[in-house]
Amino acid sequence: MSEAETERTVIVHETTRPPREGLWLAFLAVAPFPLAVLALWLLPDAPVREAVRLWGAALLLFFSGVRRGLSFRTEGGATRAQMAIFAWLFAAGLAALLLPLQGALWLLIAGFASLGALDPWAAGRGEAPLWFAGLRVVQMPVAAAGLLGVALL
Repeated sequence: MSEAETERTVIVHETTRPPREGLWLAFLAVAPFPLAVLALWLLPDAPVREAVRLWGAALLLFFSGVRRGLSFRTEGGATRAQMAIFAWLFAAGLAALLLPLQGALWLLIAGFASLGALDPWAAGRGEAPLWFAGLRVVQMPVAAAGLLGVALL
């Protein structure tokens, strides 16, 4: 960009189909949650719950950054909804690191379940890629169900 350039037009072509690498990375990210249920069933005294808390919090903090990053490209600036979702995900991820373990697990369940509902809505509003709508309604229930299993065991 030259120093004289003060604006630019960005044209984005997207589909409802996630990029191939995005699809397998998305499910690789949430696979530890159902695997943790199996690990707890086989090794009840293992430090699995704490690892799940750390992984879940890290993911929510990552997703908050994704949402904030997407808002930088929103025409006219970030919307209130984008900022609220970013703040919710960041606060939930941070709080999950600070709360007692059982409370943290329930907060993580709420965080991932909310992403399953909010990302399709955001995709429909043009605040997230179209493919988030189809991916998140499958990906986030895997995370939430795995976390629920960990919380209940």
